[in-house]
Amino acid sequence: MKKLLVITLAIVSLVFVQCKKANTPEQVTEKFISAVQQNDFEVAKSLADSTALETLNLIESFATQMGQPVTKNDSIVPDVKDIKCEDMDIKDMKKCTYTSQGTQNYVELMKIQNEWKVVNFPKEGVNEPLPEPSMDMTEEPDTTTTDSILPQ
Repeated sequence: MKKLLVITLAIVSLVFVQCKKANTPEQVTEKFISAVQQNDFEVAKSLADSTALETLNLIESFATQMGQPVTKNDSIVPDVKDIKCEDMDIKDMKKCTYTSQGTQNYVELMKIQNEWKVVNFPKEGVNEPLPEPSMDMTEEPDTTTTDSILPQ
């Protein structure tokens, strides 16, 4: 009976450990963006590497220099939806797109020591480019000269 109990506890423990260490690109993307949205730089940095880590350090130091405290804000409800990840040309890299506040954005992840880490993210969303302004040439050109305005 004791042997069965020990085996059952071992299996349950293993399941909990495996669930806790789940590290898919989609999960990392959601955790990272949620942490950034809530100013939880400690969590965001733990999920970042490379350029993303440098960007987070820059954002945090800039806010500190501006005299604004950088503290986690649990009252902000993270808004991360429609996460889709696709392989990039480089081995063990993914580009994950997501929607937040109605804007589509992306992060780039790399598998580093068997863990997915965000290595790059844009500071602004990926928006559709604005249309080029057109020059309407059908308007009549202004032919007023200064000769007609000045007294003779």
